Amino acid sequence: SGEEQSSCLFQFHEDGFLVLEQFFSAEECDSMREQIQRIVAEMEVPPHCRITFSTRQEEQLQQQGSSDYFVTSGDKIRFFFEKGVMDEKGNFLIPKEKSISKIGHALHAYDPVFKQITHSPKVQELGRKLGLERPVVVQSMYIFKSLLAVTPHQDASFLHTEPLGRILGFWIALEDATQDNGCLWFIPGSHTNGISRRMVRAASGASTCVEFVGSEPAYDDKQFIPLPINKGGLILIHGEVVHKSELNTSESSRHAFTFHVMEAKGTTWSKENWLQPTPELPFPSLYT
Repeated sequence: SGEEQSSCLFQFHEDGFLVLEQFFSAEECDSMREQIQRIVAEMEVPPHCRITFSTRQEEQLQQQGSSDYFVTSGDKIRFFFEKGVMDEKGNFLIPKEKSISKIGHALHAYDPVFKQITHSPKVQELGRKLGLERPVVVQSMYIFKSLLAVTPHQDASFLHTEPLGRILGFWIALEDATQDNGCLWFIPGSHTNGISRRMVRAASGASTCVEFVGSEPAYDDKQFIPLPINKGGLILIHGEVVHKSELNTSESSRHAFTFHVMEAKGTTWSKENWLQPTPELPFPSLYT
């Protein structure tokens, strides 16, 4: 009902996040998981993962290579691995589907299954309810969440706009996300204080492709609340809300598909962001 909708939107503006259970069907979730299995099965290991180190300097160049791989991934489908899952020749030490931490950052543009989900009528309808006039999709990621914790952060640190408040994350649980397997945790109301840290493209000739400006404050652990969510649920994430995830201590995985939308009307995308639209892939409109 209209009343329910407006109280939901009020809650979103109040907290900086909104949980919408059963937003996608089990079938839609399974189609994404099956598609990712196909993509992983056909994956070629990126060359920068197959370099035999010899000197310290080459090791630094190797790191540089992998950050370049990251910085130029905005208009491609690329693979990012957990640490220590391969030997120096790029052979997997564990099953390869368990070795990947995420796939990004243009599934929404180049894969038919993820494109259909990103632009699905219910997502477009939600955008309209949120009052988005010219939303564009800036990036997407499939997150495997095998083990690692994700430290507290704000998405706008990585996707900076002038003014702030124009970035919105859509986080879709493809399996139940619980406190055991690493669900998201949020500090309610933390989206109203601006941002304190930015990841920017480094000056050309620097030893890394990106660098951080400012620092993440020390957050009080007691302020975070967990947001467990069932398979098919959607969490809307304000670009400045502080959130994290803990270690996955369970036997089960916690797959998620996430994409970020920017309200392009009256908004400037920072030229210093790691992610930049390209001639091959200008940011596509959310509305079709």
